[in-house]
Amino acid sequence: MKSLKPWLAILGGGTVTIVTGIMATGAGSTRIIDALMAGVGVMLVSGVAMTVRARYPQRPLWILLGMLAVAYALHPLIYSTNDLLYTIGRTVRPCAEALLVWVVLTFPTGRITDRREGMLIGAAIAAIALLWLPSVMLTPHVPRFGPLPSCTDVCQDNLLFIADHPTWSNLLLNAFRIVNTGILIATSLYLLQRLRQASTLMRRSLAPVLLASVARTLCMAFFLTTGTGLLLLTFTFWAVPLAIALGLLRSRLYTAQALHRLVTGLRRRPNLQGLKTMMANALDDPSLELGIWEPNTGRWINSSQQVVPLPEPSAKEQAVRVLHDLNDQPSAILIHNRALLEEPMLLEAVVSSIHNAIVNWQFESALAGAHAHSETVAEEERRRLEQDLHDGAQQRLLALRMKISVTRRLVDSDPSRADALLVEMATDIDAAITELRTLAHGLTPPLLAERGLAAALGEAANNAGLPVVTDFQAPRRESPLAERAIYFCCVEALQNAAKHAGAGATAKVTLRQERDGISFAVVDSGCSNRHPLNLNEGQGIASMRSRMLAIGGELEISISSTGGLSVVGRIPCAKDNVQGMAKNSALQLLPKHHKRASNMS
Repeated sequence: MKSLKPWLAILGGGTVTIVTGIMATGAGSTRIIDALMAGVGVMLVSGVAMTVRARYPQRPLWILLGMLAVAYALHPLIYSTNDLLYTIGRTVRPCAEALLVWVVLTFPTGRITDRREGMLIGAAIAAIALLWLPSVMLTPHVPRFGPLPSCTDVCQDNLLFIADHPTWSNLLLNAFRIVNTGILIATSLYLLQRLRQASTLMRRSLAPVLLASVARTLCMAFFLTTGTGLLLLTFTFWAVPLAIALGLLRSRLYTAQALHRLVTGLRRRPNLQGLKTMMANALDDPSLELGIWEPNTGRWINSSQQVVPLPEPSAKEQAVRVLHDLNDQPSAILIHNRALLEEPMLLEAVVSSIHNAIVNWQFESALAGAHAHSETVAEEERRRLEQDLHDGAQQRLLALRMKISVTRRLVDSDPSRADALLVEMATDIDAAITELRTLAHGLTPPLLAERGLAAALGEAANNAGLPVVTDFQAPRRESPLAERAIYFCCVEALQNAAKHAGAGATAKVTLRQERDGISFAVVDSGCSNRHPLNLNEGQGIASMRSRMLAIGGELEISISSTGGLSVVGRIPCAKDNVQGMAKNSALQLLPKHHKRASNMS
């Protein structure tokens, strides 16, 4: 019911205008028709004004249309027998003509955005002030401007009358009509130029208004030439609000169709080039350019991995739109035709839809990079194991084979030498077993698989090469992947402490069970100047980051308050690992200012 109140008010205003006009002016057929047309004009223009205000509250167009509705409401006063009302009715109509020019020129926003618009509106106002008003002051009866019937019976007195100079009054009135026709012609030509330069959406809006303006110009020229055609000229006055309403409707339909095509295309999960193509089609801008911010180079990169050239600030045909993430950091750039600025709602809707798609594209690209990184790490690990087996256990086994062959030949001829070789082979076998166990521990330590993190880390602490304090509060077993990642990160951190912390240093290993995951920390008391200056370098630290990245965990390496190295990590619980392993892997590879935006996707 609340949404009906504005329309009921419009209907009531039009009805009041009709009834008041008929009662105030008499019941002649011509006057009834004029009163009806005034009432319909009030309802029509008010309805368009209310629609513009509801859908585009930032546009002052609805204010201009409201003023035009008031002018329509005052139209029947030209038949009033009251001198004041009669003068008001006759005077308002030329002002309505100037207001109509203002509305047409500034459609669809209502704002003056071009110097030529201001000049034409100023010329229309100046023509009223310098030509029409003086002509009124020089005649006892208000002269007829255009589509207004003259007083058929006794004309009311003109309250603006100063002196009776009919010749000058007619001269000024004719000059006003000629100037007004010239303004209408210039308005039509300006709209035609706007139509040729506008986007498809703006052309759909402007076309009906241009047709109404051209029709009104032709009717005005016909009236001035022949003195006939008043009724047709009156109808063209009413046609302008209808053209505005039709233009707004066509604009909304086109916007809906463009957004539907865009949303449908986004379902296919296009790449960056596909996003650019869909935006160009939705906005009807073949020159559109889309770029992604590359923090490593500090430049905008397009789908071809080329730098996006930015237009000069003084460029008149292009506009730049920078898209930001939730941290207010730049994420993408859009370079489009400046004509699209006249359609902010379509532009905002398309940008909003495409921004989420860009974030998704960045996430998927980073995820692909994370997958490639994991494949590279796995391949490097395979090669390392192959090299270790080749250089260690395999060489020992080959040596054993040779010694066995020699021993077989010496058993009969030199038994003492054969016994010595057997003792050496036993030592070599023990060494090979030790090397194989060491390699196996690099995969999954038996103690970790059998008894869990606390037992495995306790043994690692005892063999760390420096005093280690343990503080374990993690009674629950975690997934094998999580336990392996935590174990090897802690072992690597302890090895770094033993190598770099210095003499007399100690370390502490902490393990905590949390409600939604498990966390660990390894902190040593060594001097910070013994640690690598760049904590992102080094094979050991890179290995820790890769392990946590693959499991969907978090790892922070820093210098502690005591000067030692602090390694703190956290892995979410098992139910979060499926999403975390993929999403965190991608986010770790994304720039920091993309992470919050990616979480929205």
